[in-house]
Amino acid sequence: MKKTNLNLLAILSLAVVFFTACNSSEESVPNNETNQVPSEIASKLEAAYFDSSSAKITTFMGEQGVAVEDMFFTFEQIDELNEGSNIPNTEHYRTTNLVKGLPRVITVSVSPDLGNLGSQAIDVSINMLNNLGSQLTYQRVPFGGKGKKKADIEVTEFYELESGGFITLGRAAGFPTRKGDPAKGFGINSRWFELSIAPTVNELAGTMSHEIGHCIGFRHTDYRTRESCGQNINEGSAGVGAIYIDGTPTGSDPTSIMQSCGPADTFNNNDKFAMLAIY
Repeated sequence: MKKTNLNLLAILSLAVVFFTACNSSEESVPNNETNQVPSEIASKLEAAYFDSSSAKITTFMGEQGVAVEDMFFTFEQIDELNEGSNIPNTEHYRTTNLVKGLPRVITVSVSPDLGNLGSQAIDVSINMLNNLGSQLTYQRVPFGGKGKKKADIEVTEFYELESGGFITLGRAAGFPTRKGDPAKGFGINSRWFELSIAPTVNELAGTMSHEIGHCIGFRHTDYRTRESCGQNINEGSAGVGAIYIDGTPTGSDPTSIMQSCGPADTFNNNDKFAMLAIY
């Protein structure tokens, strides 16, 4: 998922620059979430190098679990988390599990709750992904209702107020499964649409592309520090792996679409290389 710092966003908006997928921003509206995480769950999250201070129990995409940083884990997934490990501070990383059955068409649908903006943005995102030339191609399909076949990746809406100077823009429902399927989808925070720094189509498409990146196995490029968010937090392996992608450059990459807090809204050359290296 992506967050963005509200104070910083207010400044960057003057230059028409915004954070993309998992970031947040600050306004004077409190977060009404009161579902505190039990200490034993917080301990498991912290052992995997997640910051549990903002973690909360919630229902996301029809399942109950915990939202922490830019991710959502069911209670079963939390039990499977391993302790984090210090891995060299290099650039692009992937999870242990990847999407299998290449070449493969990934179907994507978007909830009508995200309106015309969401509909336009997912089309831009799909076009960007297909233009990378990987063995994963993306096709939009109608959003499934009850009893209908769901898309491989569903884009849904959730509503969450700001907390601690950040607003979560998007939240992925995990990473690829052991079976080799992408994560089932991600959510976009419609609270973002209400802010004075509401997204443009391209900014929302950048966030969607970032979340799809998580769904197919990409970690944050700055997972070891979250420096793009102004933090110094090591996300660790998180039980899903943080495997360096050979050939990607070392050091920070502030224009990568997979930075924790943007502001990229398109794939840079390093992102393209990383995508083609694994797909």
